[in-house]
Amino acid sequence: MKRTSPGWLAIVILETLFLLAMSFSIARAERGLLGIGTRTLGGRFLFSDEVIYQGWRIQKSAVIGHYQLLDPDDHRAAFGSFEHCLEELEKVKIEKKLPPMPKDVVIVVHGLGASRHWMNSLSEYLEKEGGLTVVNFGYPSTMQDIGEHAASLASVIKHLDGVENVSFVAHSMGNIVIRHCLNDLAQMPASEQPQITYHRFVMIAPPNHGATAADKFADVKIAQTLGGEAINQLAPGKGWQSLEQRLAIPNFEFAIIVGGTGDDDGYLKGIPGDDDMLLSVATSKLAGASDFAQVKGVHQTLPKNEQVQEYTLRFLQKGYLVSPRAKRPIVAAASQ
Repeated sequence: MKRTSPGWLAIVILETLFLLAMSFSIARAERGLLGIGTRTLGGRFLFSDEVIYQGWRIQKSAVIGHYQLLDPDDHRAAFGSFEHCLEELEKVKIEKKLPPMPKDVVIVVHGLGASRHWMNSLSEYLEKEGGLTVVNFGYPSTMQDIGEHAASLASVIKHLDGVENVSFVAHSMGNIVIRHCLNDLAQMPASEQPQITYHRFVMIAPPNHGATAADKFADVKIAQTLGGEAINQLAPGKGWQSLEQRLAIPNFEFAIIVGGTGDDDGYLKGIPGDDDMLLSVATSKLAGASDFAQVKGVHQTLPKNEQVQEYTLRFLQKGYLVSPRAKRPIVAAASQ
């Protein structure tokens, strides 16, 4: 039997709403910090990264559409149009003699209700243990739809001057943002596509076939208010079918890591089979994956899970999660 009662679902809803409420509160605080030189909250929940260069960020406001340039310590260095912020960044590159971007980078993307800071421990692990250069992408996950987040990610990729090879690591909805972005870039004329090679992609708890829980959240008014359009887009009974048509299946190596209890019961009674307290294991699978692994854990904390971090680095470096013999490619995947 499932190790749950309806109370478990209530806990999941409350935890999710807590994250969303926190994002709303921080966003309100961020609005008031407009002065040049002001220490900001780093654009959490309210701004999307549009350009990232050696820790400097050009970000776009999801509220009024203006842009800001932040230094690596989140102080505002410029404010206004995208062109103005880009000009100021070019000046910074010269004045501070910023080194060029390396040829190989890993773009890390958070999920719904979180910020890029939620991915800090994973990013630091990849940098310290693997010597990788991480570009930790942030976007206002509760403020806009997934297509808009994908457009912001595409802008970041286009402005990775000097970068030749890009890998990805994402948690939850961040995987869908990347898949949407890859599709959008592929639809552009060849002359407009970034001249980079995609290397590897680690999907952590991806809702590759939508999220059944989103159907329930979409009917909760406060969840709709705080979670935004993305909840409806991820709901199989609402916007998922339309969204799925705009998602690419990576044509380069990718692996999937999921959480759960490790048996057929899972945590939540309302989700078939094993689950991570939000998604079923089956829902995360995607045909074409070159490797698959499961760890014991719940959805929200997987990016901070030591085993997940170890598996992620190994795949990025070697192309397998555990070992060559233990590889578990996914040939076909059910939608539920």
